[in-house]
Amino acid sequence: MKTAAERVEYMMKTLHIEGQTEFGLLCGASRSVVNQWLSGRIKNIDPRYAFKLEDASPFLARWIMLGEGKIKK
Repeated sequence: MKTAAERVEYMMKTLHIEGQTEFGLLCGASRSVVNQWLSGRIKNIDPRYAFKLEDASPFLARWIMLGEGKIKK
């Protein structure tokens, strides 16, 4: 998974989250920001969102931001 969009899709599917708003609540992002990740308009996930996602899910911030390293804790 090279793109942020692919990683967000994977996380939503793995966490059984269908709505962009619900996913955004995990990391403090608006539905609009999540939509832009999924559409590719925003190509990188900001560290503040990645670390909040790491705290709220089994995914590691490095993988969330860069697509590198281990996916899960």
